Amino acid sequence: MEQVAAMVAQRRTVFANPFKSLSASLSAPCRARALRLALALLLAQGAFAVRAEAGESPWVKAGAAEVRLVSTGPVDAASPFGDAALEIRLDEGWHTYWRFPGEAGIPTSADFGASSGLALARLRFPPPARYSDPYATSLVYHDRIVLPIDLAPAAGEAAPVLRAHVSFGICREICVPGEASLELPLAEGGPDFAARLAISAARAALPRPQDEAPPRIAGIEHRQLAPAEGKTPQETFVITAELASPDAPVDLFAEGADGSYNGVPTLLERNGRFARFALPATGLAANGDGTRPLALTLVEGASAVEHRIDLPPAGN
Repeated sequence: MEQVAAMVAQRRTVFANPFKSLSASLSAPCRARALRLALALLLAQGAFAVRAEAGESPWVKAGAAEVRLVSTGPVDAASPFGDAALEIRLDEGWHTYWRFPGEAGIPTSADFGASSGLALARLRFPPPARYSDPYATSLVYHDRIVLPIDLAPAAGEAAPVLRAHVSFGICREICVPGEASLELPLAEGGPDFAARLAISAARAALPRPQDEAPPRIAGIEHRQLAPAEGKTPQETFVITAELASPDAPVDLFAEGADGSYNGVPTLLERNGRFARFALPATGLAANGDGTRPLALTLVEGASAVEHRIDLPPAGN
């Protein structure tokens, strides 16, 4: 019995580690070649598995940027097509823009009108970063950005196809427009864990509607403030933000209605858990009744909230 047990253990060792068993019978140069071949085969199998499972369109090059569509693949019975996003990858030193570019730039947008089998496709935007040069302050993304896409398949649709015509700006010392047409069948491919992580992180960063808990917009005052000493006062909105922390970084972005060309709010003061920003009314488009819609995105550390309001007509 002891001899049988020893033989079984030896066979288990050989089958558990075939490379070790093989290498023992080869010379050093042969072992090196065999290991290189085995490694190449494993890498090829791994690459094939990724390609078979990944839900992604080919990268499309546009100047200093590349863009593609990605999807998580099926998540569960309630989400048979999973989640999707637009991914933008930028060359070092270049940036692209938020949905509202700020004082200069080209907004990022996507037209999903050519999609099939979808009742809804809408691009979402994590908060941008503030970028200032001697001429303007813009709202931008650097390096790589994942923009989630809200999806709703049409009733009874088994194989929806997401199609996007993407327009954006690419800027370094110069700014150029970029565009790409992308297509991604949502029912093809299996689960993609890497895409799920990236899209989940991007969704977690999306601004949520503000509530009574900070961070939140606590008040908006209508004032006449001079932009600089000796300048004529101009209509300005002073926005007070209540914060969750006395020292976390804070920023505020403002977006008027379609057709607006308003500026970026400037920080007036930070006092513990409160911060005050100034937003000149110049460039805010109005509704038919004269009110001026405004979307405010308040960012505190890793948290972001959105607050929408109709400001009073000019002169009120």
